[in-house]
Amino acid sequence: MKFLIYGGGVIGSIFAGKLYSGGNDITILARNKRFEELKKNGLKIKDIKENVIEQFNIKVIEKLEPEDVYDYILVTLKFGQGEEILPILSANKSKNIVFFVNNPLGYDKWKAYLNERLMVGFPACGGEIKSNITEYYISKGITRSFQTTTFGEIDGTKTKRLKEIKNIFTKSGIPSTISKNMDNWQKCHIAVVTPIANAIYKHNGDIKVLASNKMDIKVMIKAAREGLCALKELGCKVEPMKLNFYFLPIPFLSLCFSKILKTKIADISMAKHSNNAKKEMFELQRAYESLIKDTKLKKEHITMLSKYINFYDS
Repeated sequence: MKFLIYGGGVIGSIFAGKLYSGGNDITILARNKRFEELKKNGLKIKDIKENVIEQFNIKVIEKLEPEDVYDYILVTLKFGQGEEILPILSANKSKNIVFFVNNPLGYDKWKAYLNERLMVGFPACGGEIKSNITEYYISKGITRSFQTTTFGEIDGTKTKRLKEIKNIFTKSGIPSTISKNMDNWQKCHIAVVTPIANAIYKHNGDIKVLASNKMDIKVMIKAAREGLCALKELGCKVEPMKLNFYFLPIPFLSLCFSKILKTKIADISMAKHSNNAKKEMFELQRAYESLIKDTKLKKEHITMLSKYINFYDS
C-alpha cells in the first residue's frame, strides 16, 4: 500500500517507520531542517522499551503535487496547521486523506475542501526526536485501556477503506480500532487531556511532583469530569466508552493516577508532550473553553487549572 506521511514530526516518523516495516511503500513530506535531516541520515526510530535503533531509507519530499497519487495520505500536523494545507490536498488526486489532527471544533471546513475523501484518525503513540532519532512508545497491552489508535468516517459508517487502514496499522505494529463518532471522540479527548496538561504546568512540567500531590490529582480528575459532563449537556456522548472510568470513585482514581503518573510512558506521553506542545495545548484549551462556555454545569476545577497555561496567551 502506498502512503504519504504529511508531516515529519514525532507521530509522522513513528507511522512512517512502522508502516515501512510492515511492507508498505512510504513517502514522508517534511520541510526545512527536518527535511534535510531525513534526506541526509534517513529515518531513525527507537522504542523506549528497547535500546535498538531502526534506520530506514525512506523517500522524502518537500512539496505535494496534484499528480502525486497515494492510496492514503496521512496528515500528522498540530492543531491549526491542517487548515493551511487544505488547498494543496484539495488539488491532489489521492482518494483517501486521513487527518490525525487534534480538533474539538468539528470537520466542516475540512469536509468543504475534501468531501468524501476525508477520514479522521487519532494516534495512541508519542515520543520525542533527539539527535535525529525518534524515541517512541505505542499504546499496547494494558495501556490500550486508556487510548488506542482510532479511525473513523465523518458520517460514522463502517466502510471498506476504514477496515483496510485499521488492519494495515494493526499488522504494522500499531494496534487500532474504529469509532462511529470521531467528532465526539476528539471532543472527549480534549476534555481529559487539558486538565492533565494544566496540572503538569502547575508543577513546572514535572510530572513526578504532580504524582505525589494527591490534592492536585483530585482537582485534575474533577476537571476532566466537569468537561465530560459539559459535553454531555451539549448532546455529546462519551466516546470511547472507556472514558467513563472518570466517573469511578475519586479515591480509587486518585490512587490509579498516582501510580500511572510515575511511569516512563506517562513521562513521555503526558509530560514531554505537554511541555513540547505548549502553544498547541493553549490553542486547544481556548477552542474547547469556547465550545463549553455556555453550558450550565459548574466548571470550577477546569477554571482552577486553566490559569496555569494563561501566560501563553499572546
